[in-house]
Amino acid sequence: MALLVPTFAAAQPARVVVARSDSPAATFCARPGNGNVFTVLPDKADLFAGDMIVSLPGGTLSSKSGAITLKSLADFNAKSSLPILETALSLAESNEADLDLTLDRGRVDITNTKASGSATVRVRFWGESWKIVLDSPQSRVAVELCGRWMAGSRFKPAEPDSDPKKLPCPAASLVFLVLNGSASVNVGTTSLGMKAPPGPAELVWNSLLGVRLQAQKLEKVPEWADRDTVLSADGKKVAAACEKFRMARAADPAKALDTFLTSSDPVELRVALVALGTLDDVDRLGKTLVAKTAEEWDYGITVLRHWLGHCPGQDQRLYKMLTSRGGYTANEAQVIMQLLFGFSPEDAAAPETYEVLIDYLAHEKPGIRNLAVWHLARLVPQAKSIPFKPGGTAEDVEEWLAAWKKLIPGGQLPPADQKRVEFHHERR
Repeated sequence: MALLVPTFAAAQPARVVVARSDSPAATFCARPGNGNVFTVLPDKADLFAGDMIVSLPGGTLSSKSGAITLKSLADFNAKSSLPILETALSLAESNEADLDLTLDRGRVDITNTKASGSATVRVRFWGESWKIVLDSPQSRVAVELCGRWMAGSRFKPAEPDSDPKKLPCPAASLVFLVLNGSASVNVGTTSLGMKAPPGPAELVWNSLLGVRLQAQKLEKVPEWADRDTVLSADGKKVAAACEKFRMARAADPAKALDTFLTSSDPVELRVALVALGTLDDVDRLGKTLVAKTAEEWDYGITVLRHWLGHCPGQDQRLYKMLTSRGGYTANEAQVIMQLLFGFSPEDAAAPETYEVLIDYLAHEKPGIRNLAVWHLARLVPQAKSIPFKPGGTAEDVEEWLAAWKKLIPGGQLPPADQKRVEFHHERR
C-alpha cells in the first residue's frame, strides 16, 4: 500500500534533477522509483529522474534546460474518447532529448518554449518509444493515454511460476494531437510530419493493433483538447473541487484526504476517490466495494476498475490483497475480479448472466452483492425502480432479490426495449 506522507519533499542531492515544478504546492506528488511512499511536493520543487510523479489537473513543469513545458490536463467536460481520471509520469536524464518522458497514464500538453529553433521530446509508453520534434517555438502537442481491461475479459489467478510477461493484461489506447504549429513523430523507422488543424494532426495507437502510420487530418482541434473550451456547469464544479483539494492538501495532506472522503459533496468525494487510485492506495480503495454510501460505492467501483488498467499485473495484485487481507476466499476473490472486469455484448445477451448476477444479490459478502447490483443497474435501466443501499440489511436483500426475479425471471432476458449493453469505457 502506498501512503501519502504529510510533509513536503526535501531535495535529495544524490539524485538527478531533470525538471522543475511551475505549479503551486500540492499540485504534484512524487514517489522514488525504488519506493512505495508518495510525498506531496511544494511549489517550485525539483523533479528527479526515475520518480513516479502524479499530478492534479493543471500541474505544469519545465525541463531542466527550459526548452519544454509540460502541463497535465483533465477532461472536465467529459468529451474525450478516453476516460482520463488522472495523470502519472516519470522522467529520465537524456543526452538526445530536451525531455525524456514515460507516460504512465493521463493527458499531457507539451510545448516548445525555446526562444528559437526546434525542441525534442522522447515519449515512452507501454513498451513504445516515440521521438517527437516540436518544430518551432510555441509548437504544442497533446498526448493522452489510458489502459483498461476489455469488457468480457476473463480473470485467472497466476500460478506461482508464471511468467508475468505472458499473463493477460489490459489494453491501452493513446491519442497524439498536434495542437499548435507543426511537429514530426518518429515511430520506429518511420517519421511522420504533422500540423495543427486544419491539417494532419492526429495519430492513434493501441496495444492490440499498434499504430496506423498515417496522420488523420482534422479540420479543428477536438473539443476535449481545446484549452479555450468553456467548461460546463459540472465541469466547473469538478475543477473547483480539485483546486480546493490542492489547497487543503498543501496545508495537511492526510487531513485533506480524510475530509474529502467523508464530504457530503459528491464531487469532493469523487476527487478523493480518484486520489486514492492515483496514490496507489489499493487497500483503502478496495474498501469502496463495501462502502456504506451509494455515492462512494458507485464511483469507487469505477475508480477501482480504472486502477486495474494502470499497467499489467494490477489484477493479480488486487487478487492477492483480497485473499491475504481483504477477508475473501480464493473463490470469492475470483468472483470479485470477474465482476470488476465486466461483461461483453455477448455476455449481456445471455440469460445466464442475469441469473448469476441476481443470485449474487443473496451472497453473504456485501462486496459481491454490491458489484452485482452495480452491473445490473448498468445493464438494465429499469434498475432505477428498485431501491438499493450498499449497506442494506438481510430484509433489504430479500426485497431486492424478489424484485429482480420478478423483473427478469430465470432463463429470460430483460425486456428487449429496455436492455442495454454495458460499455467498456465508463464516463465519470
